[in-house]
Amino acid sequence: MNQLPATDLRTNVLTLAVPNERLPGVGRMMRSLLPAEDYDPDFCGQYLQTSYLDTSELSLRKARLTKDKYCTVRIRCYAPAQQPGRNGSEGIYALSIKTEDGKWRTPLDAWKAEDALTKPNALAILGEEIPGDLLARLLDLCNDAPLTAAVTVSFTRYAVESHTDRLTLDCGITTSNGKQFPTNVLEVKTTERPYEAPAEVLRWHLSPIKLSKFLWATTYGVR
Repeated sequence: MNQLPATDLRTNVLTLAVPNERLPGVGRMMRSLLPAEDYDPDFCGQYLQTSYLDTSELSLRKARLTKDKYCTVRIRCYAPAQQPGRNGSEGIYALSIKTEDGKWRTPLDAWKAEDALTKPNALAILGEEIPGDLLARLLDLCNDAPLTAAVTVSFTRYAVESHTDRLTLDCGITTSNGKQFPTNVLEVKTTERPYEAPAEVLRWHLSPIKLSKFLWATTYGVR
């Protein structure tokens, strides 16, 4: 594992709920529609742990909900499905920041990722990795408060892709604060503009949903 999957950052254009009883059929249809991604050519799944960073007051979450300009910051560990967990796994790490204008991402050394997730202020570790405009926005939104790991979301991902389109199926979505998502999630992503969801996917008759894993993971009541 020497590269990040899906290095071209596609836009999510459709999110669908996949009940457990539909998983075998959806997996088969995904493989019929597109080839498995190079990162997981045998379609065995990748175990992902995504740690979202925020202040103790959840300033970035509040900005995501209430402001036109926001930053969602996450550190993701990619590992084979048989190797859940960080700390000693053969996973690779990436830092990404999502704003209302798009997403930025860069690989991270394992030691730097672990330091950022365990030290009192992640920005002290990650500041040199982040472009100046994004760093300035983060400092403004955090109001000088330390940025630390707020919650980790874990799941196994199955993915197929072409040079433009990518389908990801996330299964067994759980959080470090004890939550479990009630269904599995299929996302359709693309670099094409304008875009229409594949007719084949629409014929699967799955229910569309709206989901931010960050917002879901950091609340137990009203969004």
